[in-house]
Amino acid sequence: MIESSLLRTFASFAEDANLSRAARRMHLTQPAVHAQLRRLAEAVGAPLYRRQGRGLLVTDAGVEVAAFARSFAEQSAGLLARVRGLEAEQRLALAAGPGAILYVIDEGLRAFAKARRAPVEIVGADADAAVEAVRTGAAHVGVGVLDASPSALAVHRLTDVEQVLVMPRAHRLAKKRRVSADDFAAERLVLPKEGRPQRLAIEAVLRARRVSPVVGAIARGWELSIKLVELGAGLAIVNGCCTLPRGLVARPIRELPTVRYVTFTRPEPRADAAELVRMLVRHAEAWRRR
Repeated sequence: MIESSLLRTFASFAEDANLSRAARRMHLTQPAVHAQLRRLAEAVGAPLYRRQGRGLLVTDAGVEVAAFARSFAEQSAGLLARVRGLEAEQRLALAAGPGAILYVIDEGLRAFAKARRAPVEIVGADADAAVEAVRTGAAHVGVGVLDASPSALAVHRLTDVEQVLVMPRAHRLAKKRRVSADDFAAERLVLPKEGRPQRLAIEAVLRARRVSPVVGAIARGWELSIKLVELGAGLAIVNGCCTLPRGLVARPIRELPTVRYVTFTRPEPRADAAELVRMLVRHAEAWRRR
């Protein structure tokens, strides 16, 4: 039998794989946390984390234990509430990035909140972080753009979105129905940080034309990118689900592929998590009406 206190400590540690921060959260010393994690690993019969560079990384076995620990804590709280005759309001967490929340799943979230009359806890995360949050049980549902379905998760398609070039309505390219890389190769662009997936895709397309992008500004997030276009910093490439202010237009880009938003859970999710997924899928195309 695994002690519940060991599970609680490991769930706290698995949030960021950091012993000192887990110790502060649990009001324990770092050696005490380390000792508890060692005891838990011995009880499980497998290492739960390993060193990677200067940090620590939760192993596959640790991911399963962390998810179990969080599920066990939720079930325990629900059991106590029922026994005491109290109304149990379980935490329901969704991990997603701001672009997905604002432009893809907003209608689904609104419909779910209206039916459930209880808030969804939002965990801000890009796609990779959302996958990790769901795998470890830190979130019950995740949303993001993924190139491949993550192993051991149940994945549902939401919507396919074109990548578009955003520009002022008076710009010369606004007359086109669709643009190519040759059209904007010499334009100043509002780009993501170097190394980000979209930045790499844009650079690859322009490199095929033997040109480098002309950087007008660096921005993180669709809203800021679109605002910088308004301010004259350059043209921006964003996902076509974004809502544009008056005075800006978007044109699909031939060379860039559509991106697919998906939602994902652990296998056999809780009933409320499964219902949230159904609502997100049902309303996933609402952005096209805007």
